[in-house]
Amino acid sequence: LKFGPSRGSASAPLRCPPPLSAAVLPVRVAPPGQRIAMGLLRSEAMRYGMLVLPVQDARRYIEHMGKDTNVQFEDMNTHNMRRPYRKHIQRIDEMERILRFMFEEIARIDGCEIQKNKVDEFLSAASSYKLEMVEGELQQLYKQFMKFKENNMTLTTERNQAVEESQVISAAKQILGESTGRSDLTTPMLGDDALSERRLGYVAGVVPKADEVRFARAVWRASRGNTFTQFSPIEERVTDPKSGATVEKSVFVIYFQGAVGSMKDKVIKVCTAFGVNLYPWPSSPEQAAQKDAILRQHLAEKDRALGAYQALMRTEAADLVAASRTNPGGNSKIEDWRLFCVKEKAIYSILNCCEEGMALRVNVWYPAQEEGRIQAVLTESRE
Repeated sequence: LKFGPSRGSASAPLRCPPPLSAAVLPVRVAPPGQRIAMGLLRSEAMRYGMLVLPVQDARRYIEHMGKDTNVQFEDMNTHNMRRPYRKHIQRIDEMERILRFMFEEIARIDGCEIQKNKVDEFLSAASSYKLEMVEGELQQLYKQFMKFKENNMTLTTERNQAVEESQVISAAKQILGESTGRSDLTTPMLGDDALSERRLGYVAGVVPKADEVRFARAVWRASRGNTFTQFSPIEERVTDPKSGATVEKSVFVIYFQGAVGSMKDKVIKVCTAFGVNLYPWPSSPEQAAQKDAILRQHLAEKDRALGAYQALMRTEAADLVAASRTNPGGNSKIEDWRLFCVKEKAIYSILNCCEEGMALRVNVWYPAQEEGRIQAVLTESRE
């Protein structure tokens, strides 16, 4: 392989016909005194040439040059905007999206630490990773993690409902008292069962603590002051199944005259507008005690199911944070996959800068003193 002479900071453009292997060859030299404007100024003598790559081996040549040489590539498709390897970039973008999702899920698991910053070890074992293999494993793991996440959201939602209803029942037991006489809320206020329209109505549920004032004001305005709202804070914080953040909530009970009718409809409309969770309010202390026992048993079952889910997630995450079999002294497997995606995306981004034809062509700048090294890398890559 031959390289053109250096003239100050840059030499004449180097061109060559399509060869069977990669090469940087000069064909003609510019007139004396004429120089080529460089895309990036450097403090050492540079040379300008054309790199010609066979299509079937272009990726392998670019990988070796990126690892062992210093070369600046020019975009040959700035005018026509043709990107022959666009689909490869889109595939890698999807893989990076899956990796970001998995990194977020692993970060939520206690005791899982990802080993990073071992780039040299990764590069030494990078040949063991293939795009199709990594892509297939990531897609399979993504489906599994999505199923795990959906099951976790379902379990967490059911547990939250059990906790909230249990707190509603606890508040009902405190308000109704432990008496066994006829003192429940279905007893007419005037002592006459025939006057059903004068019975006390109620709606109970759970509202976020931050919305207490707004919610009480909205109920008061909707009922024109004909309701009474009582709040009881929940000591146990509830976990949001979507974001995983803890939310402080309060139990509310709204009293109004008449068990049925337009007033109850107005109150329910306000509750629906705020998106609060409504639960049945027990009519007697006996009913509250019976419901409380059922809810405590249901809550224990959900806690056991969530514990089993957490154990399964830790098992799956342990394999991802461990070192790969092909690189036992390197990064975690998932971090190697991330670095592999970065490397592959860089390679195909450079290939997108090449001009298509019988062979791929791209103009390059390279340091004059690394001429022999680039020649040796191209020769080794050909073999």
